[in-house]
Amino acid sequence: MSEEDKAPATGQNVRMELPTWDHSRSKRRGGDAGPQEDAFVTGVKQAGRTARARGPLVIGGVIAVLAVLVGIIVVYNSRQTASAQATRQLATAARYESEAEVGDPALLLGANKGKPVAPIVKDEAERTAAVNKALDGLDASAAGSDAALAGTLVRATGLLRAGDPAGAEALYREFLGKAGAGHPLIFSAREGLAFAREAQNDLDGALAELETLAGQKGAFYRDMALWQKGRILERQGKTEAALEVYRQYIAEYPLQQPSIAQNEVRKRLEELDPKALAGEPAPESPIQVMDAPPGAPTP
Repeated sequence: MSEEDKAPATGQNVRMELPTWDHSRSKRRGGDAGPQEDAFVTGVKQAGRTARARGPLVIGGVIAVLAVLVGIIVVYNSRQTASAQATRQLATAARYESEAEVGDPALLLGANKGKPVAPIVKDEAERTAAVNKALDGLDASAAGSDAALAGTLVRATGLLRAGDPAGAEALYREFLGKAGAGHPLIFSAREGLAFAREAQNDLDGALAELETLAGQKGAFYRDMALWQKGRILERQGKTEAALEVYRQYIAEYPLQQPSIAQNEVRKRLEELDPKALAGEPAPESPIQVMDAPPGAPTP
């Protein structure tokens, strides 16, 4: 996929990069044991990679395939529901989708001192071919398995990256229709669906998905869902509604404690309502969650 694609609405060339992620969350285990990395989120941190997407409508929307997380889940379930071969095929597809380095193999190998730390492809077409080959093999050998179901998310990610949000939406909905309520990747599918709808300029639809994702106070991934909700409300020009969400965020996730999007929420409050940060400690080590795509309008 080229770095520049023709925008369907304006006809202008727009170079867009999907935002980068760095999720940092910790849990306390017993009394004063101190903060410890949540293994679930550690998988997310290790798997996040920068991707690229087409189209001027994707403002802040991103689904980087959670390769390590998918691997953990499928390996965990492989004893009962998936063969070792299916696990390998899924892991291969997810790794190419989320981690593959695109460029001259000789140059990339030289930069890595001859030891590739991620798959290397010469262009996006080769990446897509490698992903589809692994997923086609997975569907043929383990149709109906947990691994094949997780593969649906990998395919959806590829479509979103390639500029087909409608196709991605269909696959996210397929996953949600088949997965049980307790499936550990529901949050990823729901967020992906929100981004796919946003990419089609269905901002109300994206907000509805994020509202579902946020759930009740204390729900997993609620902090990220609240940040995305506020961001989209700003895109709609609903600044006061967005401010209410940001204030709710810092009430539920105090800024002196680790949370996924605290630095992004702080930035918005510093601009829109500095009084809301009165008495809040300054950030010690900023964690980048989102970089706005180059050339894209910001809230």
